[in-house]
Amino acid sequence: MIVFLSQPLSTRAQTPATVTSINSYAAEVNRFVKVNKKHRIFADISTENDKNAKWKEFKSDKALDDATWYQASNVFSKEGKIVGAMFTFTSPSGDWYHYINYYFRDDGSLAKIRAQLNTAYGDISVVRNRYYDPTGLLIRSTKRFQDIGTSKVVKAPVGFIDEPIPLFKKVSDLPFSKLL
Repeated sequence: MIVFLSQPLSTRAQTPATVTSINSYAAEVNRFVKVNKKHRIFADISTENDKNAKWKEFKSDKALDDATWYQASNVFSKEGKIVGAMFTFTSPSGDWYHYINYYFRDDGSLAKIRAQLNTAYGDISVVRNRYYDPTGLLIRSTKRFQDIGTSKVVKAPVGFIDEPIPLFKKVSDLPFSKLL
């Protein structure tokens, strides 16, 4: 089960170094992901009308391509610990794709979420970054709308329907954690 939560920003004083260090860590994970092609692949193979997710591990990208899914994730481990889970969510019609990267610390706590929702509605992308302290408290959040083709910043279209970002505060909260 995926839980969608909204959490207010922390009232605790946060220094720019905290967000800066999280961004540095996320960049390090991104570099690791680019050079390390070895990852585990998971997807929810339930049908559109199923109320319960059915997560399965796939042996290859080709095997995933041959399956029907609306949620999938590539999971990257470094020294035996999960550092990144890169999700793709989509609608049955394919009119939107939500790419969400979760960056996890060595202790399994969530450090950052980077999400990009690409939607045919207005041909826009919504790019969001959320930063978390080791206890799971949201310390900063950013959001911008941009044109899909040009990446220029735009205003949200009237009546824009957003897609929520699932919150997995720990590696053990991932929907396929029992398969890890």
